[in-house]
Amino acid sequence: MSAEDATSPSLISRLNKRASLLQLILSFHDMNNPKHYINLRSSSKFFYKALHQPPPLWTSYPCSKHATLQSLVDRLEELQGDEESSGNVPSVLFIEEGEHREGGNVTIKKPLSMYGAGCGKTTLVGVGLSIQGNKSDGIVEIENLKIKGAGGNGLCAYYGMKVIMRECTVEVCQEQGVYAQGADISCDDLQVVGCGYSGVYAYQNATITLSGQGTTIQGNGTEGISNHYGLKSHSSSSNIHLVHPLTKEEISTNNGGGGNWGAFSNIKQISK
Repeated sequence: MSAEDATSPSLISRLNKRASLLQLILSFHDMNNPKHYINLRSSSKFFYKALHQPPPLWTSYPCSKHATLQSLVDRLEELQGDEESSGNVPSVLFIEEGEHREGGNVTIKKPLSMYGAGCGKTTLVGVGLSIQGNKSDGIVEIENLKIKGAGGNGLCAYYGMKVIMRECTVEVCQEQGVYAQGADISCDDLQVVGCGYSGVYAYQNATITLSGQGTTIQGNGTEGISNHYGLKSHSSSSNIHLVHPLTKEEISTNNGGGGNWGAFSNIKQISK
């Protein structure tokens, strides 16, 4: 093919049509993890043209400027509060493949999207995530990672922002696997295994919604305390919603303590 042919109007037109078609096809597929979008967009000029929407601002951990994950999160939140920097602050945090250890909880008080490389690839060891802030601030998204061996709760949303979890695993935490008080958590394909207290615990004024066929709550209540369960709804103001076709009998199995679910009737199946 000659240089003239390569730049002919007909070829350019065909390439533009293909880019438009690819853009249309991709519009029907929800790429929740922006890392997939970023990698695809940067892989060739063709994809760059088809995926013209710029990716979100992002950063990654480990980070040479921050020895701990908490330090990096604190810095992002500090920049969000700075009027001069607020428009140029990463809203996405990629946690690279590997085991990442630090003592205590990582507290998140501002909206943030946190993505691992996969729940079998990225693991936070000995650390829980504590979501606080204000309900009106926004949403915290957590996807494709594992939380293992936290000294307290694996993930706790406490009178704060809504949390969305996708394809995450919470294992062998000392207290609850996933806990909400005065906050809402939505979990798709969540696995909670081997935690000391309840696997999933909705306390006062909280709703935890579970969806996805990969959802399983099993082997929790290892401390043997009778008022902890696989699924626990504390009071009339707390709810655990299972999105059809999930049922409590299907997803909550082999839990110790008081058994697979608590006595309150606020564990119910809902339509999507």
